[in-house]
Parts: sequence; C-alpha cells; structure tokens
Amino acid sequence: MKPFSQWTKEEIEDEFSLTADRQYELLQEWLAVSPSFTDSEQQSLLSLSQTLLAHVHDWNEEELKVYFIASLLNMVNFYQSSYRPFLERELSVEYAEGKRLWGIVDFLVASGRQAPKQPFFFLHEYKKELESANDPLGQLLAEMVAAQTANTREQPVYGAYIIGRHWYFVLLDGKVYAESLAYDATKEAEIVQIAAVLRRTKEVIDELVCSGAQTAQSLKN
Repeated sequence: MKPFSQWTKEEIEDEFSLTADRQYELLQEWLAVSPSFTDSEQQSLLSLSQTLLAHVHDWNEEELKVYFIASLLNMVNFYQSSYRPFLERELSVEYAEGKRLWGIVDFLVASGRQAPKQPFFFLHEYKKELESANDPLGQLLAEMVAAQTANTREQPVYGAYIIGRHWYFVLLDGKVYAESLAYDATKEAEIVQIAAVLRRTKEVIDELVCSGAQTAQSLKN
C-alpha cells in the first residue's frame, strides 16, 4: 500500500470507515484548558509569536521547524520518564492481509527510549504558509490509524498538523475523528492557547500511561 504521504482524508475515511464529528466530547475536553503560565513563559510565547509573524512568509520547512516549532515544543517538554518525543521515525503496520500502512513520522510522542513503542501524540506537516500541502489531515489520520492499530489496547490517539501559522488539533477515537478549528500562532492569545493544549496533552498521556500500568498490574493479579 501507499505511504502516509499519499493518503487523502476521503481515502482514509473510506478505507477505515471513519466518520468526522467536530463537536466530539473528547476533543472539546482536550481543548477546553485554561492557560496557566508564568510571566517569563508568557513573554517567551509572545516573542515566539512575533518572530513567526515576521518570518512566516519567508521560512522554508526546516526554518519553520528549527526557529519556531522546536522552541515551542521545548517549552512544553515532552521528555518524561514514561515517554519521550521522537523525530523522523518509521512506523509500519499491517492492518489487513496484504495491506500495510507505513511511512516516516515527522514528530511523535511515544513510550520507549531508543525507539517508539506505544504512540500517543503526533505532529505533522510543517508546510510553508503559501505552499499548498497535498492533504495534511489525510496524512495525519493515516499515521494515527497506524498508531491505533499498533497500540496494544484501545485508547484515543491525539495529533495536530501545522501549516505555517495555523495549528489544527485532531483526535481519533475508535472510528470517530474530530478536528479543531485553526489556531493562529501569530496571535498572542492563540499561541498561549496552543501551548496550553500541548501541556494538557502531557497530562492526557500521563493518564493513559497510568491507566495502562494499572491494567497490566490487574492482569498479573
């Protein structure tokens, strides 16, 4: 089968019987977070937002990653004892006889030290603002379905795709996916909300890890 980069939203919906629900409760719970940052963190976010505004039309994909996305992710800090961030890692699963989902994932948060094991959260695309992307939502959903297939237990998979200044948060739960409206990272209030959702994602992952550990312990007993 074709790699993640060649899937469209419609193809993923048809192949895996997915349906969209923008008002899905789990998505609303994920996004409904009140920002809580120190004055120093607020200033850093504002500085990042102003830098993005000044250069969003000029940066190529690598510059967008290095000068903006990486700095924002470092502030959130996905390096934890039970999971960590991974860059440019291959993910491949067989979801039916003779059918495979595969490709290189831009950024994911997963358990594991040297290699990702159980994926929790994906970031995808990093396209320039004025450059047309093929179908970033379809590509992200392909990665999330692969993670859902690879995970040893049923749980929601979280993700986001980025086009220039715009961030879209996406959740996949069973056969239902939900996509947020765009958050504009060049706006002070919205970059703060993006950072707050990313921090909330860490809390969600912690909850999933804790739940998994409790399930494993109960099976042993």
